[in-house]
Amino acid sequence: MREPFLFDLAVTHQFKGGTEVRFRGIRPSDEEEMRRLFYRFSNESVYYRYFSTVRTMPHARMQSYVNVDWRNTLSVVGLVGEPGRGHIIAEARYIIEPDRPWAEIVFVVDEAYQGLGIGTFLYGMLARLAKEQGLKGFLAQVLFSNIGMMKVFRRGDLLVKVRLEGGEYELTIPFDEPPSPSVGNVIRVDG
Repeated sequence: MREPFLFDLAVTHQFKGGTEVRFRGIRPSDEEEMRRLFYRFSNESVYYRYFSTVRTMPHARMQSYVNVDWRNTLSVVGLVGEPGRGHIIAEARYIIEPDRPWAEIVFVVDEAYQGLGIGTFLYGMLARLAKEQGLKGFLAQVLFSNIGMMKVFRRGDLLVKVRLEGGEYELTIPFDEPPSPSVGNVIRVDG
């Protein structure tokens, strides 16, 4: 697998309503903006992202989050506002599994910017970069009640195999299996 290059991540995209978002790799200097994003979340959004109640985001935890090892983690932030003074409104990342060419994928979009297509855009962007890096697919866990996140996967152009286990969807997203035109891109897998 090749290491991603940060210049592969720099892109600007215009979404519904004319909202322009700049995307780039996360930086250590993003700590304060990432903390602000976290504190703008509702309790429900925090639970959907972390699968538990998280009340604070301490410096040490945030440092490990913004200082990624680009050999096994790719993290992209979305910013709105003037360059150099913008605000982070989204973050998506994948973390490569230790012993195989698959990665866990996670997203978060500021609630004020949900429904514009930002999550779907990030999903497609991460899939392209993961394929370029030689990965074979994504894995994800989504709470049963997180309908918005499941819509992101449904709107993508990759096959998504879904298994419901204890209130969580376990998703397997192979890059080498195209969706079926007759079935769609999300299929339920039992067992």
